[in-house]
Amino acid sequence: ARAEAEQPFESIEEVNAFAGALIGERNRAALADFCGLSSLQMRDLLYAPFDSPQTVRFSVDKAPGREVEILAIFLTLAEAIGETGLKLTATGNLPLKFCKTVGQELREAPHQRRSSYIAGIRSEMDVEPLHCTRLVAERAGLIRKYRGHFVLTKKCKELLARQDEGGIYLELFKFYTTQFNWAYRDGYPEADIVQHAFLFTLFLLASYGEERRPQRFYEDRFLTAFPMVVQEFAETPYSPAESSARRCYVLRTLERFAAVFGVAELVPESRGSHDFHYLVQKTALLDRLVTFTVSAEPGASGVC
Repeated sequence: ARAEAEQPFESIEEVNAFAGALIGERNRAALADFCGLSSLQMRDLLYAPFDSPQTVRFSVDKAPGREVEILAIFLTLAEAIGETGLKLTATGNLPLKFCKTVGQELREAPHQRRSSYIAGIRSEMDVEPLHCTRLVAERAGLIRKYRGHFVLTKKCKELLARQDEGGIYLELFKFYTTQFNWAYRDGYPEADIVQHAFLFTLFLLASYGEERRPQRFYEDRFLTAFPMVVQEFAETPYSPAESSARRCYVLRTLERFAAVFGVAELVPESRGSHDFHYLVQKTALLDRLVTFTVSAEPGASGVC
């Protein structure tokens, strides 16, 4: 109001133009709670993650490889489907023998973090990473059901023929981040912002992930940027709402997204009564995959 009073406005149009410029300037200002991102840049990350080249760009100039969990699972599935297809069960799932084979491979995989999470396997649903990958691949248009079998789509066959594993990775990545419901995989509330903010977490990893840091480092920055998420979690005699929000963030964003897509390495630091605690570090794949046009401001606040 003081700035407006000092301007010699001669028409309502001039007032509106000045107000618009002032709002635009504020929207472009770096914010401490966003670790140096502006409101406009945060809007890009949340609502147009793959359509905001002014803020972030994606590319895969080198195939990620089978060290990436979700790509390894998908390529194993694609090889099993082959040219003849993979027969559906009566419930429309993957055959039990295949699920048991993948389950054993996951137990022995170097990227396995929770060695006890695959118990007895009676169906595809008991190998949760495989079930999730199958759903994502199907809905992303890489596989489909046809005459009682899972088959590869034309798009998938073309990508495989070109040995374009990077293209397959991006298809899985884009669908998982923007279309697949992360809450489907756990018992926490919807808390949509955890998923919508996936790029903010990648921004944090790109900015601070050169060295291993406790997971709480990332939890704190997420909750500072989006404190309202705590309201979606109920207080219980066993767990404050904030603690549940933190566990949800770690499970959905760090464990089942960043680690599974190979952009973060999680090293178990300790195991609590309800969950693991990790040291978190970015991988070389993250730097190849995403480029941000802004850097975090370490001194922007006591948090960042």
